[in-house]
Amino acid sequence: MIAISTIELISLLSVWMLEPRLPETLVELRKRGYVTAKVKPRDVGGYDITFIESNVVAIKGSTYIQYNPGRRSISIGSSNVKELLFVFNEVESILKEKGSDPNKGALFYELKVKAKAVGNRLVLRNRIETDDLLGVKLLAIPISFVAEDADPNRAQWFHLDIRPIWTSWPNEKIHYEIILVYRDDKDKLIKFLENIEEKLNEFLKRVFNKLIG
Repeated sequence: MIAISTIELISLLSVWMLEPRLPETLVELRKRGYVTAKVKPRDVGGYDITFIESNVVAIKGSTYIQYNPGRRSISIGSSNVKELLFVFNEVESILKEKGSDPNKGALFYELKVKAKAVGNRLVLRNRIETDDLLGVKLLAIPISFVAEDADPNRAQWFHLDIRPIWTSWPNEKIHYEIILVYRDDKDKLIKFLENIEEKLNEFLKRVFNKLIG
C-alpha cells in the first residue's frame, strides 16, 4: 500500500473574467492583520503593485495570496487546510463587498496539491522483455491518471501524478511525490479540501488495489 506522509503545499486558484477589485481588497486585508503589497494608483487609470515577492500580494501566518495580472488569477496557498480555507473565504467575502462578486466574475476554480507518500513499489505485474535490446527487463510504472472523457481545456479536470523518488527505489519502502490538479465547482473543491488527506489516501488505495492487488 501507499499512504500520504506529508502535505507540502495546497493552492486554491480562481481565474476571473474581468480584473478583480484587488486594491480595495488589499487595504481591507491590511486592516485585518495581513502583510500586504504596496498599491499605487496610476495617473491614467489602473494601478501598480509592488509585490512582496514573486506575485505575492498578502501573507498571514503560513498562508499567502498571489495575484497574476496576466491571467487575472488569485491563488491562496498554504500547507495548512484550515488556514487556507479561512483566508480563502475572507478574501472572497471582501471581493464581493468591494464589487467583485466571485459568483459572477470567477470563470473557474482550480485546486493544486503537492504531497509526499510512502509505501510499496507501485509497478504493473508484467515486466517488459527487452533483454535483447537493452540487456535489461523494464518495469511499467504508472504515473498519471486523468478523468475519463475529460478535456484539460475545460472548467472540469482531474489529473493525478504519482512519481517515485528514485533515491528511495532500492529501499523496502518507496517514497513518492503526489501532484494533483483538480478543477471543478468551487463547493466541490472546498468539500474535497476539508477531507483532503482521507480522499488522497483513498485514491492511492484504489490505484494500488486495481493495478497491483
